[in-house]
Amino acid sequence: MVSTVVVKIISAVYKIPLTAYIGAAGRGCFSVAYNLCMPIHALTMGAFPIALSKLVSTYNAKGDYLKIKAVKKASGRLFFIVGTAGMMIMILAAEPYAKGVASSPKSLYTILALAPSVLFSCLAASKRAFAEGYLDMKPTALSQVIEALFKMVFGLLFARFSMSYLYDSYCKSGAVLGIPAAGEEDALSQIYPLTAACAMLGVTLASIASWIFSAVYTNSRYNSFPAGKIDVREGMNELVMFSLPLVGATAVQSIANFIDTASIQYSLTLVDKAALSLQYNISGDDVYTYLYGIYSAALDFKNLVPGIVMSLGVTAVPAVSAAYESSTERFTALMNSILKYTSVLACAGGGVLSLFSGDILSLFYGSSNSDIAENGSSLLFLFGVTMLPCCIASTAVYCVQSLGYSKQIILPFLVSAVVRCTLNLLLVSRAEINILASAVSNFAGFLIIAVWSILILKKKINCRVSILNVFVKPIICTSVVYFAVKIIREAVFTGLSDFWSFALSLLIYGVILAFLLILLKIISLSELKTNK
Repeated sequence: MVSTVVVKIISAVYKIPLTAYIGAAGRGCFSVAYNLCMPIHALTMGAFPIALSKLVSTYNAKGDYLKIKAVKKASGRLFFIVGTAGMMIMILAAEPYAKGVASSPKSLYTILALAPSVLFSCLAASKRAFAEGYLDMKPTALSQVIEALFKMVFGLLFARFSMSYLYDSYCKSGAVLGIPAAGEEDALSQIYPLTAACAMLGVTLASIASWIFSAVYTNSRYNSFPAGKIDVREGMNELVMFSLPLVGATAVQSIANFIDTASIQYSLTLVDKAALSLQYNISGDDVYTYLYGIYSAALDFKNLVPGIVMSLGVTAVPAVSAAYESSTERFTALMNSILKYTSVLACAGGGVLSLFSGDILSLFYGSSNSDIAENGSSLLFLFGVTMLPCCIASTAVYCVQSLGYSKQIILPFLVSAVVRCTLNLLLVSRAEINILASAVSNFAGFLIIAVWSILILKKKINCRVSILNVFVKPIICTSVVYFAVKIIREAVFTGLSDFWSFALSLLIYGVILAFLLILLKIISLSELKTNK
C-alpha cells in the first residue's frame, strides 16, 4: 500500500509537466491510447497473476515444492504467449479504434508506442505473482516504484526534447516533419500528438525496467527447489484451467470498461461542437479530444484513491484464500476488516477530492494549464462524492475471484456495462451536462458490482458483512468532517492565500478525521499490526 501511494504521487507529479508539454489535446491522445490498452492489459493481467499466486500459495501450504517449480516454469511460457498476443491485438486495433471509435486519428502514434508495454508488463507480472504466492509483496512494491520513476524521468525527457525539436523545426521552416503549418495553432495541433507518442515511449521503457527487476529478484530468491522430475505441461494445464473462469470474468470486466470509455467518447461526438466550444471557451477542430483530455486530467486524481485501495484487494488474494480454508469465523472477520478499511480509505479520499477539487487542480495546473483547473473542478468534485462504490467494487471482486467464484461476477459486470453505457448515451450527449455525466454513470455501474459481489460472498460462504461498521460509520464520520472543515475554512481562512488556505484546511481535515475514526472505534491499532 505504501508503494502504491508513492507510485500514485509520482504519477500525479509526472503528469503535471507532461500536460504542460503536450497540452490538453495531447493528454486526450495519451488517454485514448490507454483506453484501448487497459481492457487488453486487464485481460492479460487480471486472471493469470491471480491464478499463479493462488496455486503457489496452495502448494506452498502443502509443502509440494516440485509442483511450485513446475508452475513457475509454466508461468514463464504462458505469460510470454499471452503478452505477445495482447501486444499484437493492440497493434492491429490501433487504427480502427483511433479513427472509428475515438474520432481522434492523431492518437494512432501513442497507441503504437504503448503496445510493447503489454508484453513486458505480462512478463513482470509472472515474476511478481509468483512471489505474492509466498505473501512476499516486495517485488511488486519495488517494481511498481521503479516503473513509475522510469516512466516519469524518460517520459518527460522524451516529451521535452521532442517538443523542443519539433517546435524549433516549425519556427525555422514553417512545417512540422515536412508538413506545412498554417500558423502556430495549426503547428501545435500537429506537434502535440507526436510529443504525446514520444512521452508514451517512456511508459514502454518503464515496463521493461520493471520486468528486469522483478525477474532478478524472484529468480534469485525463489530458485531453491528439490531435485526431481517435474511436469511443466501439467503445470501449464493447471494455470490455464484455474484461469479460465477468471479470464471469462476479466474479459467481461474489460469489455464493460471499454464500452464505458468508448460510449463516453462517442456520446461526446453527439454534442454540437459549437456548443462545447462556447461552453468551455475553446477553438479548433480538436474540441472532442480536448474535452476528453480535461476528463482524463480529472480522472488522474480520481483514480488515486481506487489505485491505493486496490492494494488491499491484491494482498487479500492469498490471505483470504488461507482464511477461508481455516474457519468461517476467521474468514468473516478478515473480510469485514478488508471492506471496512476499503470504505475508510474511499470515504477519506473522496472527501478530500470533493472538498478541495478546485484547489487540487489549481495547485497542479494553475500556472501551466489554467483551463484544466477551471473546466475540470466540477467533474473532480462529482468523482469525489461518488468514490465509495468504485473502491468497494474493486476489493470485493478480488475477494470473490480469490475464492474461485469468478463466474458469478460475470452477470453483474454485464448489467453494470449496460447501465453505464445507457446513462452515457442519455446524459453525456446532452450539451448542458456533457462530460459531467460520466461521474453519474461511474457511480451507478460500480454500485451494482459492489452490492452484487458482497451478496455473492454472503450467499456462497455465509459471510456476514456489518453494514454499520463497514459503511455507515465511515460515511457519517467523513460527512461530518467535510462540513466542519468547509465551515472553518469559510469563516477563518478567507484572508489567507489560496495555497495556505488549502494546506491548513487539509491538515485540519486529516486531524479531525483521524480523531473521529479512533474515537468511534472505526479503526483499531491492533488491526494495523504487521506480521513479521
